[in-house]
Amino acid sequence: MPKKISVAIVGSGVMGGIHGKIAQQSGAASVNYVVDADLAKAQKCADLHRATALRSIGELAGKNVNLAFVCVPNNHHARVAIELLNLKLDVFCEKPLATSAADARLMIEAAQVNDRRLFVGHNRRFAPVYLAAKEAVRGKYFSPQSINMIQNDGDMGGEGSLWAANFAQLGGFLYDTTIHFLDMAEFLLGPIASISALSRSCCYPVNDNFTIHMQFRDSGSGVISSCGHASWIFPFERVQVVGDHQAVITEELDEYRHCPGLSRAIDGKTYAKLAFEEKWGYVAMHTHMYDALASGGKAIHDARIGLRAVELVEACQKSATSQGAFIDVAPA
Repeated sequence: MPKKISVAIVGSGVMGGIHGKIAQQSGAASVNYVVDADLAKAQKCADLHRATALRSIGELAGKNVNLAFVCVPNNHHARVAIELLNLKLDVFCEKPLATSAADARLMIEAAQVNDRRLFVGHNRRFAPVYLAAKEAVRGKYFSPQSINMIQNDGDMGGEGSLWAANFAQLGGFLYDTTIHFLDMAEFLLGPIASISALSRSCCYPVNDNFTIHMQFRDSGSGVISSCGHASWIFPFERVQVVGDHQAVITEELDEYRHCPGLSRAIDGKTYAKLAFEEKWGYVAMHTHMYDALASGGKAIHDARIGLRAVELVEACQKSATSQGAFIDVAPA
């Protein structure tokens, strides 16, 4: 039986808890350490896995650890991941990989120098609803011409809200959830060639409303509408890809519908009753990563994917400050 991967969770908040739980239940990994500057929080998380709580990353030096999960606030991703890579650990970093492309490149450089693997938490690449959508859109008889994506947060308020944002740590609204949809746009339709964005601050002290126009290299055009104050009305996550009298629609990570042509039966699937960790792609992402580590094979959520998503966010931000001018983002 293969030896289990020894895991350290860095950051014992919500995402640290999710990744710790999935790693422990995978059968391929064992959570042995939890690191958090707040030792009481680290201990609470560590107790769930019979792990050891630590206060600093440096305490991992010399320990039996193979893989570290970076689950700290966005603006600390690069610093923490590089420190872990320099300890000769493979690293999984929650999205965004970093809050600047320059920092993301430094992370990739650290991985290369230390001959380590670096993965990013673009879990929607593994969500069943988007895998079904990709299979249809990339099928032999589907010629995608446009994509329309809606991604809304209900609110970004403070205490008492469903989801609270620390704007100083976020790196900007686009780094929260919209970055997933920039990645999903390319996952479904291929490389974006140019991008334009308009934004404004409506309800919060950051630009919390974006309209993003994408021109694809091979497959027409698309729009992402993303907002941080939409009240959580269903569906706050929706994707529609349209071809020649064909369409694929997803709603949340729950529902999938495919119209293969005029007067043809519409295919539908529901994933609403799947466990959260499966529906959102987390379990499959872990399995894929452990397989990649064991085999040395490629991963579809490696650091280059994370860097690309950050570059797309930066292009949107640049365009928004230039009255929506199109920015060339064609891959080299």
